[in-house]
Amino acid sequence: MVLECGPSSLLLFPPCRPTMKLSLPSILLLYLVTISKGEGSGTGPIAISEAAPTEVPVEVTTEDAPDGDAGKECAADDCGAAAAASSIEDAASSTEGAASSSTEGVSPEEEGPSCPSRPHVIRCAAKYLDTNQNGVLERSELESVMQTVPWLLRGLLNIFGSVDSIMKKCDADGDGSITIDVDMEETKETCLATCFKRKAIKKLFFPDCTE
Repeated sequence: MVLECGPSSLLLFPPCRPTMKLSLPSILLLYLVTISKGEGSGTGPIAISEAAPTEVPVEVTTEDAPDGDAGKECAADDCGAAAAASSIEDAASSTEGAASSSTEGVSPEEEGPSCPSRPHVIRCAAKYLDTNQNGVLERSELESVMQTVPWLLRGLLNIFGSVDSIMKKCDADGDGSITIDVDMEETKETCLATCFKRKAIKKLFFPDCTE
């Protein structure tokens, strides 16, 4: 058997040249020589054996936490956030409680350093607004006194409203006039009932009254 060297033969047998014709014994000899050179130079076929993966045992230990809560300790940031949220809730609760208690403890007639009492304002009104001193605040007297308020303070008149609004709140019997003794006594819940209004009317009409 004679083998002519071609492109495929060159890949199998490097010593083979394109012009050479080889017999079967020569082919076997060249094959053995090629294998021997490959084993000697370390470039021959390498057998790769797959070793089984080695399992490394990992021992997990959990330290005992107090009160039997093992492994439930929170991180520093988490614990800080939880404590802050708890503090905010406590502060909000205490603020709401203080606001509700202060609201319940205040009555319309409660007096303070800057809150004139209702009887005091009524006595001042009888002295400064009842111009004819007949014990009655008439519509004309109220209209006249409102005209004397300086322009810079006219905005405070909105607190009381119009003369009709004042009559509706302070004229108990609806006769068009406010009696100091009767009507003022019967309209405690609607006429001069808040500290804010008493303070405003005193500032507008009789700021220097000491009655």
